[in-house]
Amino acid sequence: MNKISALLLALLLVLPSALRGQQVQELQRSQSPFVFPEFKEAKILQPFGRFVKAQANIFYNGATLVYKDEEGKIRKAFLKNILGVEFDSLKYAKVDSMMARVVMEKGYNRLVCVTQIDMARYERETRGGDNLPFFEIDLVGSHFFADLDNAEKREEDQYFPLQDKYYFICRGKVVPAVEREIKKRVRPDMKEAFKRLMYDPFWSWKDERSLKMLLEFLPE
Repeated sequence: MNKISALLLALLLVLPSALRGQQVQELQRSQSPFVFPEFKEAKILQPFGRFVKAQANIFYNGATLVYKDEEGKIRKAFLKNILGVEFDSLKYAKVDSMMARVVMEKGYNRLVCVTQIDMARYERETRGGDNLPFFEIDLVGSHFFADLDNAEKREEDQYFPLQDKYYFICRGKVVPAVEREIKKRVRPDMKEAFKRLMYDPFWSWKDERSLKMLLEFLPE
């Protein structure tokens, strides 16, 4: 067995058997439109090593960074001069106008995840019946509708449905976690191993643990 085959085998063993063959991402739900139950102190990172601290949160609608001003009002952060944000040990990086959770780092590369409310699914679920009473709330300019009286609905179905989208940040460049983009960036000595991995039925572009493996394939 050559070194590349041995490395590929070792990486595949990282995946627990329960995840193998699981190609469909499980539906996540949140009772709150925010990542954290309460706003918490965050370190907001700026260029040249600068930072500011604020009571902040991540708003699932648009994966937006929000903070409380001196009057306690919730404001949307202007991201032009923001690189990321840290909540204790949990890190977020900027991806376009969104904040992405840092899943794993290796060298100058990162795997990140943008989690947002699946608005299409949410509206189907909340507007799916006739003459249903809706309650509208307005948060940072975004509107949500919640069905208040549908007693037949299971409690968890009233939560916000979430969807994940993964990206790699390769030496500062944001790259969607899709085969056509990553294939172009694989190290020359790992191209054959990458090709084999793409044929593995137990590996998935929708699985976070699978995607972590790809950091081994990228130039540092």
